[in-house]
Amino acid sequence: MDIAALLTSAGINIAVCVVLFSFYSVLRKQPGNVSVYFGRRLASKHSRRLEFCLERFVPSPSWILKAWDTSEDEILAIGGLDAVVFVRILVFSIRVFSIAAVICISIVLPVNYNGKTRMHKDIPWESLEVFTIENVNGAKWLWAHCLALYIITLAACTLLYFEYKALQI
Repeated sequence: MDIAALLTSAGINIAVCVVLFSFYSVLRKQPGNVSVYFGRRLASKHSRRLEFCLERFVPSPSWILKAWDTSEDEILAIGGLDAVVFVRILVFSIRVFSIAAVICISIVLPVNYNGKTRMHKDIPWESLEVFTIENVNGAKWLWAHCLALYIITLAACTLLYFEYKALQI
């Protein structure tokens, strides 16, 4: 696998995400979609009528900031218990995968890269296969992979413990 192919794939994925966020931002402002995006507000009769303006057709990131600042109590009132559980699962997953990324970048990738005695070219022009476990020479460095797995598992269990402890209060 080439690094250029990986960067192309990442660029395409980022562009698709930006387009989808922009579509969401525009669609939630349309009067026909008020019942979809603001159903609970309509049910409680606190909705406002949207008039025609060109601002509705311009994507804006303000909804991301509002969503970031929303508390669990507000999510519970607006979206219900399912939304709160979904947000907690999402936040927990981001925490675990962030820890896993740091561990893998700091332990596993260097072990894989230096696994076999071979001459390395420039990293930007090298195949990504040098970063796989295939490049590890036998069981000599396999302990690093096991250590990384144990650290990630311990971190996930610790995060679960603190999440459970926070729910008990």
